[in-house]
Amino acid sequence: MRADKLGRALAFVAGLALYAWFVWLIRPGLASWFDADDLMNLHFYWIRPWSALLKANLAFWSSYYRPAGGLFYRSIYALWGFHPLPFHIAAMALLSVNFALLALVVWQLTGSRWGALVALLLVGINPSFGPVYFETATIYDVLAFTFFWSAFALYLRFRRAGRLPSWGRLALVFGLFVAALDAKEISVLLPVAVALYESLWHPPASWKPAELCRWTWHEGRFAAIAGLANIVYIIGKRYGPDSLWQVGAYRPHYSAGAYFQSLSHYLCQLIYRPVTISSWQIAGLLVAMLAVATIARRRCLVWGVGFIVVGVLPLAFIAPRIGFAYLVPSVGWAVYVSGLLEWLLESLTGRRVRLRNALRVVLLAALFLALAHWQRKHMGMQERAVHEGQARYRRYSEQIHALIPAPRKGARILLLSDAEGRDDYDVYFLMRLYYGDPKLEVQRMTVWRGQHVKVDPSTYDYVLDWVDSRFVLVPNL
Repeated sequence: MRADKLGRALAFVAGLALYAWFVWLIRPGLASWFDADDLMNLHFYWIRPWSALLKANLAFWSSYYRPAGGLFYRSIYALWGFHPLPFHIAAMALLSVNFALLALVVWQLTGSRWGALVALLLVGINPSFGPVYFETATIYDVLAFTFFWSAFALYLRFRRAGRLPSWGRLALVFGLFVAALDAKEISVLLPVAVALYESLWHPPASWKPAELCRWTWHEGRFAAIAGLANIVYIIGKRYGPDSLWQVGAYRPHYSAGAYFQSLSHYLCQLIYRPVTISSWQIAGLLVAMLAVATIARRRCLVWGVGFIVVGVLPLAFIAPRIGFAYLVPSVGWAVYVSGLLEWLLESLTGRRVRLRNALRVVLLAALFLALAHWQRKHMGMQERAVHEGQARYRRYSEQIHALIPAPRKGARILLLSDAEGRDDYDVYFLMRLYYGDPKLEVQRMTVWRGQHVKVDPSTYDYVLDWVDSRFVLVPNL
């Protein structure tokens, strides 16, 4: 008993140390600015009415683009304006919650506090999620993780009490599920995560139709209700007026090969190594993992394999993303690896609790020493890459503000040429958001020329041009 208390105390101290290390690594995110996606996202929500944004968060099946992210962007901008620090403080607070959620979910499924610490070290602090730590354009993934795994952890807490959750408690979990769906499409996985848990920890007594119906109405009720909500959600997102299915990067192409290639791609992203894993190798790995789970007779290992297999589906048939897109599904790997190490330790030590605790400490310390330099190096590389891209927009804003300190409301501004020859609307978004004037007119000569429209620059209040790598004010046109 004393050894168990000592183990809990050591695990708590180690958890605090890992969190301190995590904060130290991601602290440069507080010095981050806005990037191109931030400008586009914030402007998208800003020019639309609050009522539409609030309605979209309730009508989760609408094709309004990720409305939970809209609440994040719009509310912070309304309170603090076009200043990056409040956005990054809020993001860091959410990342801290997610760090704790990862440990909680792994502990709930594996029953091991030390397994949770291993998950934090391997998955919770991972350079593949670099954009999540240093940008706010990935806030959709951060919010999805927060709401998704909060809903799952809360559901498990209710179930661990030994009885089915009441309808009121199920409504609370369902509300978090809706918020997760509002954050990002990856959240359709929640009913699967819950169904896997129920089928492994509280399986039906038999496979007879009557028993399966009873089980679905009782143990499987949340998964069934959330699954029906998923159908409504997918139909709304697919056929709504602003469907992402119309965008090339989100248009799915279904095939078995695409599935295994995606699973290999995201595993490579997660381990952050330039390796090649073939479809046959990843299939063989999954079979081996399932075999080990069966031999070990550990439900958490079977759950991990199941969630890994299903977790990639929302990403499998669209163009590959970088690691941050795999943030929510990565918990499957965290649960499996942590549960596997705990099983191996228990098999080696038997009932010798003191020896097991000592080996846990040694293992965690060895993992930290092996990974700390690698994490610091690659986190630093991610930080520099992100900040380098963001610095462009900071320079733009400083130059434009120096030339136009305080334009009148509804002023008209013409850009004779695009900054750095980039044919995009980034500067348009930047200027309107910086001055906070929805009536500000910013026109690009590049667009007018493409439409063969003649423009008289003298009709504009300000005319800017891009000369010698900077903006200049063009007078007397």
